[in-house]
Amino acid sequence: MSEAPSPLRLIVREKASVKLLTDLESKNETPTQQWSCSEHPVVASNDGNMIAIPGKSEVIVALMADKKTLYTLKEKNVRHVLFSPKDTYIVTWRSREKEDNQTGGNVGIFEAKTGKPVRRYSQKSVERWPTIQWTKDEKYCIQMVTNQLRLYEEKDPTRWVKKIDQSKIADFAVSPDGSYVVCGSPEVGSSPGSIMVYTLPDFERTYNRSLFKCEDFKFQWSSTSKYLLATASAEGTGDNSSYYGETHQYLIHADGSYSSQLVFKNKGPIQDTAWSPDGTAFVVIQGHQPATAALHLPEGNVKNFVFGRASWNTIRWSPHGRFILLGGFGALQGQMQFWDVYKKKIIGVAQDRNGPKYYEWAPDSRRFVTATIRPLRTVDNGYKLWSYAGELKFQRMIQHLYQSSFVPAKEGTYENKPQSPRLKGRKITAIAAPAPRAYVPPSLRGRIGGGSLAVQMRKERATTGPVRVGTGQQGGKNNEKNRKKRERRRRKAAEGHSAASANSNANSTTKQSSKPKPKLPPPKPEVKTPPVEEKKVEPEITEAERVAKKIKALRKKLRQIAKIEDKDIASLNDAQLTKLKSKSSVEKDLAEFEAKLAAM
Repeated sequence: MSEAPSPLRLIVREKASVKLLTDLESKNETPTQQWSCSEHPVVASNDGNMIAIPGKSEVIVALMADKKTLYTLKEKNVRHVLFSPKDTYIVTWRSREKEDNQTGGNVGIFEAKTGKPVRRYSQKSVERWPTIQWTKDEKYCIQMVTNQLRLYEEKDPTRWVKKIDQSKIADFAVSPDGSYVVCGSPEVGSSPGSIMVYTLPDFERTYNRSLFKCEDFKFQWSSTSKYLLATASAEGTGDNSSYYGETHQYLIHADGSYSSQLVFKNKGPIQDTAWSPDGTAFVVIQGHQPATAALHLPEGNVKNFVFGRASWNTIRWSPHGRFILLGGFGALQGQMQFWDVYKKKIIGVAQDRNGPKYYEWAPDSRRFVTATIRPLRTVDNGYKLWSYAGELKFQRMIQHLYQSSFVPAKEGTYENKPQSPRLKGRKITAIAAPAPRAYVPPSLRGRIGGGSLAVQMRKERATTGPVRVGTGQQGGKNNEKNRKKRERRRRKAAEGHSAASANSNANSTTKQSSKPKPKLPPPKPEVKTPPVEEKKVEPEITEAERVAKKIKALRKKLRQIAKIEDKDIASLNDAQLTKLKSKSSVEKDLAEFEAKLAAM
């Protein structure tokens, strides 16, 4: 009889404590282990045996099984922690301080089992974290420094043995098996940027592509290390191809034998891309909402299957690669579709309307968690557990929830189980994506004859010529009220002027009564002129230009919020915290204006 697999474990970080839960669907929360509060995310080792808990003055590294503290790292204000692939080393990052000039840097590398210091170095910004990467077997380690990639070997992680010079490296990625490394450099002025692939450990170049419109890069290796997806993006291109400018994606064979740019029929940004766990296929979500999701094969870049169109921007493969979740989070409404990739059939739909920030599969591929956490959302905090078919199994509301994540498990711990016979044959009705419609101003919605702004303008020009557009030819209720107020003010001013003239004439008549009274022409009747507002000549601006300006302003806000997110929460002022909390509403407004512009 085979041994029962170990239970799933969930880390829950609240305001006052960090808990480890194993009985996940029990209403009575009884944590297996519990530690003191942590201000920053706690991290579990890749084998699930250790946990690192950063605090204000130290980092506690403990065993999951018995809560035994292995050691304590005297590192203050650590914000990020990671374990190397085989859990040999633990790496910490903190904001730079004056003492780092004497200690060697703000990044520390330690032996994971003992806490013994290995080396230190400096990394000013967390934007490129981590700037050090190991191969899966930890045979090689690559560190990115200014204009260089440095190679370290397993036998001596303190000294680099080889390097390659590359101007202004923006990002890099080491292949899982340690055979290749890819790096990208942005364009500078009229000089193009580049994507280059090198072999390890010899640093021989196998691929080179020069390109423009590239400021940032994202590299994704397949698990086989044979294929690479490289995404290059640039801001401010002005064509509204994505929220932050223009994006291009390339499929590259690591040995340089093949490369191709991914071309899509629909206009719009690349929402997300993800390789299957076995590295034999990848899924891309592309286009304005509702976006299209499709499965591609890397050999020849063949589109193998189209999942359809819906409000999606997130891809999550189950660890075994049998199931996949296509979801719409962030500015979207939390729609989720669960698919059996082996059969290419949808097996469930669900929706989490609480604005989850964290969403991931459990190591057994049978559960999926969505969590609404702080500081980005201060209401409706809690987590939900879903089945692989989208059935809500359990939910718990927690007033102050900062983290909810599954503990990793070793490969092979859980069996790759197929869909349960209980679910076979049931009818699944996917949430239909709304068809794009012409934009209707709020003042016209629900009115008879209310149509798009362009239709309304054409109707008015056909009857009365160009006029100021509102909810009709008079400019709407507010404009009508303002017009009446102006008329009353003019009437009062005219009456006051007439009274003053009468008094002046009476005085003049008394003083000069001996003089003959000249005949005066009869007063002309007062003619009320139409409101000056309709005579004003204002610079014409189309609705599309107005929406484009609004989109540009919202993008700028999101860039500012992204910079704030990189900072330590404790160091933020009230204005920055307010701006951080507004991220979800800004993303929602941006999505609405993008859809509005696309429909024009």
